[in-house]
Amino acid sequence: MPPVEGVWLDDQGQFVWENPVVVYTYIKRDAFITLLPQLREFLHRMGRQTNQGEVVFEFADRLYRIRKFDDEKEANR
Repeated sequence: MPPVEGVWLDDQGQFVWENPVVVYTYIKRDAFITLLPQLREFLHRMGRQTNQGEVVFEFADRLYRIRKFDDEKEANR
């Protein structure tokens, strides 16, 4: 896959240019549904730990954007 370039708007209204890392994977629908809670936890943890402004994933031609990450304490319940 070719490298990508992206831009996002930070909290101060400034454009930030980046070369994001894009991960492509294929998964069976049933496995995806079964493991969705773990995927959600992973995406929120990754966003927190890497100090992301947004984590985006695509499934079945729909784009999902996560901008508010679960509190670490909430995630460990």
